[in-house]
This record gives sequence, C-alpha cells and structure tokens, in this order.
Amino acid sequence: MLAVVTFMVAAGIAGVATVDVIRAYANGGTHYAIGHLSAVGGLRRFARTGAEEDFFRYRQRIHPPISDRIAREILEDPELDASQSYPFLIAGRNHPRDVAGLAWFFRLTQNVPPFVHAIDTWREADATLERLDGLADRLYAVVRGEPDDMEARIELVRSINELDARLIQLEDRFATELGAAARTVAGVLYASLAGCGLVLALLILGLGYRTHRRLLRAYRSIRDREQRFRDVAEMTADWFWETDAELRYSYMSDRMEKVIGVPAGYCLGRTRLDLATGVDPQARHAHLDDLAARRPFRGFEYRFLHPSGVERHFRINGKPRFAEDGQFLGYRGTGTDITEEATSRQLAEENNTLLGATFESMIQGICVVDSQLRILAFNRRFLVLLDLPSGRFMPGEPVETIIRYAAERGEYGPGDIDVIIANKIADMQQSQPRVIERVRPNGVVLELRVLPMPDGGAVFTYNDVTERRRAARDLQDAKLAAETASNAKSAFLANMSHELRTPLNAVIGFSDLIAEERFGPISDRYAGYARDIRQSGQHLLAVINDILDISRIEAGKMDLMIEPVDAHALVDSCLRLLMPRATDAGVLLRNDVQRGMPALPADRQRLSQIVINLVGNAVKFSDPGTEVVVRYVSSGHGNGLSIVDQGSGMAPDEIDRAFEPFGQLNAGNHRKHEGTGLGLPLVRRFMDLHGGTVSMRSRVGQGTTVTVLFPLAASPPAARDGRTATIAGQL
Repeated sequence: MLAVVTFMVAAGIAGVATVDVIRAYANGGTHYAIGHLSAVGGLRRFARTGAEEDFFRYRQRIHPPISDRIAREILEDPELDASQSYPFLIAGRNHPRDVAGLAWFFRLTQNVPPFVHAIDTWREADATLERLDGLADRLYAVVRGEPDDMEARIELVRSINELDARLIQLEDRFATELGAAARTVAGVLYASLAGCGLVLALLILGLGYRTHRRLLRAYRSIRDREQRFRDVAEMTADWFWETDAELRYSYMSDRMEKVIGVPAGYCLGRTRLDLATGVDPQARHAHLDDLAARRPFRGFEYRFLHPSGVERHFRINGKPRFAEDGQFLGYRGTGTDITEEATSRQLAEENNTLLGATFESMIQGICVVDSQLRILAFNRRFLVLLDLPSGRFMPGEPVETIIRYAAERGEYGPGDIDVIIANKIADMQQSQPRVIERVRPNGVVLELRVLPMPDGGAVFTYNDVTERRRAARDLQDAKLAAETASNAKSAFLANMSHELRTPLNAVIGFSDLIAEERFGPISDRYAGYARDIRQSGQHLLAVINDILDISRIEAGKMDLMIEPVDAHALVDSCLRLLMPRATDAGVLLRNDVQRGMPALPADRQRLSQIVINLVGNAVKFSDPGTEVVVRYVSSGHGNGLSIVDQGSGMAPDEIDRAFEPFGQLNAGNHRKHEGTGLGLPLVRRFMDLHGGTVSMRSRVGQGTTVTVLFPLAASPPAARDGRTATIAGQL
C-alpha cells in the first residue's frame, strides 16, 4: 500500500513537473516566434531605409532564437554537461527558474514519442532560421556595397518573406505537436492515477480481510499457547528442567533423551550434584552459594557420566521459582549438551601448547608487538640472538624497554640515547613489510624481517645470517677474480689486433703476388699452392677478426655508430658479396625486403656483418636447388630482418649450443661443414650492443629461420643521438 501511495504521489509530482516544463517550452516557443517575427520586420525596414540602426535592431531580435538553437545543440551532445546550455536558454528569453527543467526534459525525451516530433520541428526551424540569418548578411552586403541595386534588395526581401512564412508554419506546427504531447502525457497520468486508485481500493479491502484473519489466528494462538510451548520445548536443541524445593529434578523434557540418549526418568528424584562428575571445586562452591541464596545462575558446567560409560559435558542455566506468598518452589531452566564445544576447547588448548612449543623451538628469534608497541610474545631464540638476559623483559611491557637496554650497552653505536630510541620507535611504526640487516658489535649479522599485522601490530623475526653473508662475500670475491681474469684475457686479445693481423696481411698479400704471377710465370702447381695459401690466410684472418670482435666486446672497446639504415639496399649489397659462395653451393639468394620499409636504427658495418654471417650460415647448411630468403619483419617489440633457409635444420636442444662461441653442432672427425662456430655468437653480441634480440626457429629437415629485431626507440642503450658510443660492461 505504501508503495502504491508513493507511486501516486510521485506520479502527481511528475505530472505537475511535466506540465510545468511543457508550459516553459510553450513560453519559449512564443519568445522564439516573437524574436523571429520582429527580426524579419527589422530586415524589411533595413531593406527600405538602409539605416544601420534597423540592421542592429534585426540582430537584437534574432538573438533569442539563435540562443535557443545553441542550447539545443549543446543538449543533443551527450559529451557536454547540460548546465552549459543554461546561459543560452536564458538568452532565449526563458525564465531562469525554468532552464534546468527545460534542459532535463530535453535530455529525457529527445528520442521519446510524442516529443520527438516537436524536437524535429525545432531542428527544422533552427535550420530555416540559419538560412534567414545568411540572407540578412547578404542583404547587409548589398546595401553597403551596392546601395543603388534595388532589384537585388527586392529579390532578397522576397526570399526573406518565403523563409518567414516557412518559420511561421514551423512555429505553428511546434505548438501543435507540443500540445499533442502534453495531452498524451496527461492521458497517461490520468490512467496511471486511476489504476493506482483502483489498486489502493483493492489493497484496503485486502488489508481489512487480513486484519480479520489475524484476529482469528490470535484467538487460536491464545488458546493453543500452552501446547505450542510444549512443542517448542521438544523441538529445541536444549532441554527444559524443573526442581522442587529440595532441588531434586521434578520435570525433564523428553528432548533430553533425544540429545544424550538417557530417559527423562533417569534424572527424576535426583539432585544435579548427584549426577555431576569432575566439577571444578571453585565453580562447585560458587554454584552452591547461588542455590543457597536462591539466585539465578548461568553457565554452570559439569560432566555427566552416561550409563554406557561415555562422559558428556553439560551447561546449565536456571532461575528460582516462588509462590505468590514468596515461598521457594524450586528452580526451572535449560540444559545444553556442550560435549563438542568442550572437546574443541580441549583440542584448542592442546594446539596452543603445541604452537607454544613450536614457537620456542624455532631457529628464528621472534618478537610480536601490538599497535601500541607493547610486547605480546617472544621466544628464547630472540633473547639469545640479541644477547638479552632471561627474565629481564616480560610480555606486556613496552618494546622501548628492550631498545633502551640495547642502546645503553652500545648496540646501536655512539650518540644520544633518547634520539636513538626515538628513531628506532619511528622505524617500528612503519606499516609496510621490510627486511633490514644489522651488524651487532660482536660481528654477528642479523637479518630482521618486519611483517605488519592487520590490527596495527607487527611480527619481528631475527635470523643469524653471519655465515651466509661470509659465503656471499667469498663468492663475490671469486666472481670478481674470474671477471678480472676474463677482462684481462679479452684486453690482451684486443691489444693483439695489430700483431696478429699484420703478418697475416703480409702472407695474404705475397700469396696474391705469387698467384697472379706479377714478377714472372711459375708452374701451375706453385700457383695452386699460392692460391691455397691465400685462401687459408683469408680464412685465418676472418677467424681472428671474429675472435677479436668478441674480445673487443667483452673488453668494452666496441664502438657503434647508430644511424637509420635502408634495409633493402644493405641486404642487396650483402647478397652480392655472398653470391659467388651461393652459386658454388647451388643455392639461390632472394631479397624479399621491399623498398621504402622503415629504416633500421643500427650501426651499418655491424648490421652488414650480422646479415653476412646469417646468410652465409644459411647457404652453408642448405641443399643444392633450395633458396635462402631475407625478409623484413615488424612487431610490437621492434623492426628487423628474418633469414629463412630450407636446409637441414637442427633439434631444439641444439639451438642454445649454436649461440655459444666455438659451439660446432657437428664436432670431431664427423663434421660436415667448415666454420669456427663464432658467427651466431657474434650476431647475438652485436644485437645485445644494439639493445635488440636474436631468435631462432628450426626443425630437423625443414630448415631454419633466424630473426633479428632492433628496438623501436631511436637509440639503443649503447648509443645516443647518432653519436659514436663506447660500449663498456654490456656483457
């Protein structure tokens, strides 16, 4: 009923508000029509007189309808706040108290019949008004620019009159459609109120009938109250009991037998203490005092020995009964079987004992404090690790007592004791987990872990990590020594560049002179020997260059010049260099990198080495008649190149080994292909220097795809702004 009344009130309020808003719209339509008509009149006078004040009067009169149009456009944009239309609605001669309702109603009904037709008419009128304003600008231009051209004025006035007539039609239609919408809303409200009235009448009839039924049920309830009490007593989980003045049971509900399996007659004629076993002496004495003083009691617990020998736990509540003359008649009350609760309580006590023993046996020192920084608990290990005297500190004391004791004996170093304590207390009040290392004056290193608790307290655990830290230092020293030796080796090899290359260049140069017979003819055998010497020298020089490149990288002496590199042109030049080797192997090389792809941010020389190494490897492991393809790849991680071959491929467990220096997959006397195993390791190191990645996908007998990706950023970690950068410590 309340809901129906509330709905009727809400419907009435909504109806009044709707009628008021429609009234405001009708009023706004009137001002719209007045503004347009007076504006057209001003234009006509201006066409006749050419007076500036007549055109100014047009601008004043046309302002309210234009302001209404701007307000409508704001309200039609769901991204804009409706309040932004208020100034324009007020400028359209709408009353300031109406503008909020106008904006709200427009947003609510702009797509709801029957108001949608009126809003469509409003839009059409605004478009016509905008055309009228354009004619006004043209008329102003004719009057000012060609004051003697009366034919142009007449033609413009004729067009203005046509738009004026159209606007009048649209304003009449808007008023008609708004009236129809108002009548529709009124009809809906009348129907709703009539329906609600009918429902309210039915509810009143139903309420009267329900009240009558309740009176009948109340009468029956009074008549059956005693029986209901007995039924409830039998259905409850507890049982009811009564005693006489001698405190002997005189009544016991049948529920007792269902709960504990003992007939009610078993207890009748006996006192509670006749049935009780294992009662705490203090609780027994207090219970006897309550009985003697005829006081109510609650929560008296005792154990009951079942005839079968099973012991159960009971909790009894009782209240004394007195006659009208004040004579004591006995007690009545309830009993509850709490055997499961008592068993759980005993188990909890045993668990607490076990937890306490575990707490004391832990190898970590533990101290628990509450939100007020009072000590809740600590174990013996805590006292041992902090060298605190046993029995000096107790739970419940502020933790400041321990901090002061430690500060006074110099645990935190020299300084003002109060300042040290204040700083330590401030640290303990931080509410985030943290790990702190502390070196005690005796050299013991303690690792302190702080774990905040939800109630504002914290758990502090202490570990002796002295040996662990000593082992870590030893390991760090060993690592540093190994790195020093490796750097020394790399620096030695890098410094040997001139000494190793100079004799090899001489060997290659002189073998070229001999093979080309520049100082006279020699036999074909010696010419072949010279070519073999030249080929071996070039191979050895390439191996040394690869080794020196790796050594220079490891020694931090590799320089990069990062610049945008045209991938298509670079791949073309590399494939031309490798064409003789591919032709000898019967392998076709194909450049699939399209022209105009985004440039790669790379060192041109190192990128050439990467492509030559990868394509050379692909040719070496490809069968005659197959092809090696270089493609441009782009992903969210960067841009780069993929080298795809149709060669022998490799197993997944061989891929990581292929990237290790000198990691030949066919080692020993059964190697099928020449090489030092430095090509792929160099590629990986070059990509690391660029801040990029290299990945490989391969399957035995199905070929291999190697992909190098350069980062999308303009400069990798090794270089900035296209300048030369020395790479130090990248590996």
